[in-house]
Amino acid sequence: MTDSYKEKTIRSGGALISLAEVGEGEGLIMLHGNGEDRSCFDRQLPAFAEHFRCIAIDSRGHGHSTHGDKRLTLKLMAGDVLAVMDALELKKAHILGFSDGGNIALHLALMAPERISSLILSGANSDPVGLEPRELALMRKTRRLLSIKAIFSRSAARRLEVWELMLKEPHFTKAELESIKLPVLITAGENDMILREHTEYLHNCIENSELFIFKGGSHFVHAEQAALYNKTILNFLGRG
Repeated sequence: MTDSYKEKTIRSGGALISLAEVGEGEGLIMLHGNGEDRSCFDRQLPAFAEHFRCIAIDSRGHGHSTHGDKRLTLKLMAGDVLAVMDALELKKAHILGFSDGGNIALHLALMAPERISSLILSGANSDPVGLEPRELALMRKTRRLLSIKAIFSRSAARRLEVWELMLKEPHFTKAELESIKLPVLITAGENDMILREHTEYLHNCIENSELFIFKGGSHFVHAEQAALYNKTILNFLGRG
């Protein structure tokens, strides 16, 4: 992360949402994946902050953000993003979402498209069936282990709740995806844990979308190929 970022905390319902802000200009909100925090964009923020007012959020129940008194859902987290935008007096922003962050971004596109300038979806999926079968099997195994630990540990119960988001959500219909008319960039790694045909399905459903597959990349291509990833995103945003 850059030296000049500002940390802020915004109240959203019963939760406190933590964020880091750096740069000036148009808003660019960055949403991390499941079980992560905003530090997953450490290799993006310096490059993007040269062109945008970057706001990297810790999702509810992640990082420095609190859980609140409601059960976690991706739609609830999308509402937190809108609360952050309201608190920062940000009427509109570009939204970059990685993995579950991309799924939160899709909820935002359905909830408040007028607040979004464009979407960047990296390793997103519209349904858990979009996950690679071996990865899905491993996730289910981890869920079983966490379920046992959760009987004896509140912290394990919290981790289980976060983990289950990937197995229970999202469930966007074809009609919902087709209703999105925003400019959208969909990216994934060539060897992503999201099935290639599922990524192409998202692209085919969202009319005004572009698709970029990173050769040799995994689900975490934003870290593995940071320079190319950053250039690809900035080109899409007209800052290349």
